Amino acid sequence: MKIIIKLFIGFIIFLVLGAIILGVIADEQDGARQHFRLFNTSEEQKSVTFEMIYEDGTPSDVWAINEIIDPGNTVQKILLPGTYLVKTWDHEEVLENEFEFSFSLPNPEESNYNYYRFDIAMNKDFRVVNMAAAYEGSSLANTMSKAVGAHQDDILIVETYMGNRPFLIPESYTDRTFIDVYEDMPNRIKYGELIYRLEIVDIDSKTASETIK
Repeated sequence: MKIIIKLFIGFIIFLVLGAIILGVIADEQDGARQHFRLFNTSEEQKSVTFEMIYEDGTPSDVWAINEIIDPGNTVQKILLPGTYLVKTWDHEEVLENEFEFSFSLPNPEESNYNYYRFDIAMNKDFRVVNMAAAYEGSSLANTMSKAVGAHQDDILIVETYMGNRPFLIPESYTDRTFIDVYEDMPNRIKYGELIYRLEIVDIDSKTASETIK
């Protein structure tokens, strides 16, 4: 009986892995794609649509993305490279913003898994900060960060972005330990570890006017 159960479980795992592999192959055959991370920092439900625009300037009349996102939530999507008409809507489905957005892939033959990030609230800015100073309470972490040249007396702002358009953070930061919006900081850091965090900055604040490009 145990052998039958093990065979059955193995068969299910085989089917799942096969479906994943076939899905990846089908995706690549259909064209390399860009990954997006969409989120909503507002206090109300909002929605967003992406509609591809053809080379002759006419819209496709098909939503490549059509998502409703609750406050504090995120959604991951993928898109073919090109130009899109992006629209955001409030909780009553009233159009708030629209703009055209174009992007290409670093390698046209490979999908890019480094996210474009887009806050559909469109009323805040963002910054990437080096969080080494946040661990100064630990003498071990402090010593290690100094040893690798990562020690800072204050939190170091390394990149700033306007939040009214999708933005792409360099892999030199996201390939490290990267804390995204709505993610918690780790309790401890490893030897030589550099930690970067994406922070929300209110564009009406004094800090924003001093730090945001």
